[in-house]
Amino acid sequence: MRAVRRAAAVVLYLAIGRHLPWSPRPGGRIARRFRAALATQMLDRCGTEVNIEHGAWFGSGRGIEVGDRSAIGMDALVIGPLTLGDDVMMGPRCMLIAANHRVDSTALPMNRQGFVADRRIVVEDDVWIGAGVTIVAGRRIGTGSIVAAGSVVTRDVAPWTVVGGNPAREIGRREKTHESIG
Repeated sequence: MRAVRRAAAVVLYLAIGRHLPWSPRPGGRIARRFRAALATQMLDRCGTEVNIEHGAWFGSGRGIEVGDRSAIGMDALVIGPLTLGDDVMMGPRCMLIAANHRVDSTALPMNRQGFVADRRIVVEDDVWIGAGVTIVAGRRIGTGSIVAAGSVVTRDVAPWTVVGGNPAREIGRREKTHESIG
């Protein structure tokens, strides 16, 4: 029965849900709730208060886990497997790609060599991924980190680190505080 619900949700999402308005636009609140309801059927795990934005593409949702109060940004491209922790913000037009082509043979064109095994991308809790960020296969973004807009993440990011550039490099650190939010 789960497979039937997932398949129906995929069809509804691809045909209708991903084309509905961006959250701040008129009708956006309803569209956001509709996309979140479909995501609960599509994703392997979908937390509460999730925001899947207009235009986000993540296939059937297999291999994708999204934590509480986290978002997949507008026009994002997600090729999982992917784990997003809790409270993750993602700007528009990000690419998180856990797949990669084989390139080890020079006797065969690269487009005929197939793929290597997918390597899960893990984004821990309380991370801000700026607009237009690319994260490649197998990377881990640590808790409390910020990835600046336009960055290409080719290495793991330590917790509480601010990275930017292509390839992304450390440009700052966040101070870990002990204050609590309401």
